[in-house]
Amino acid sequence: MRMSELSRLSGVSVTTIKYYLREGLLPAGRQLSATQAEYDGNHLRRLRLIRALTGVRGLSVSTAREVLGALAEHTGDTHRLLGLTLGSIGPVEDSAEDSAESW
Repeated sequence: MRMSELSRLSGVSVTTIKYYLREGLLPAGRQLSATQAEYDGNHLRRLRLIRALTGVRGLSVSTAREVLGALAEHTGDTHRLLGLTLGSIGPVEDSAEDSAESW
């Protein structure tokens, strides 16, 4: 799939996908030409994980990069590693607005 389709399926803007590529969070797609690449389901899953780490969990891009690097090197239970890693980072602080909405 092209980047525009990856964007549509993931809900992540093309600009943000390019940023994740530059920052090393998302691996490059298969080059089709000098200006086009092809992406697959692995890229889509990775984007969803990046969004979960940075959006839902509130990690910085640099911390998310470290977590993704640890996951890439790990050969055991990925869910367990992710749980241990996120647990060691600590809870995310809720903003006053988020707390008010939960009531």
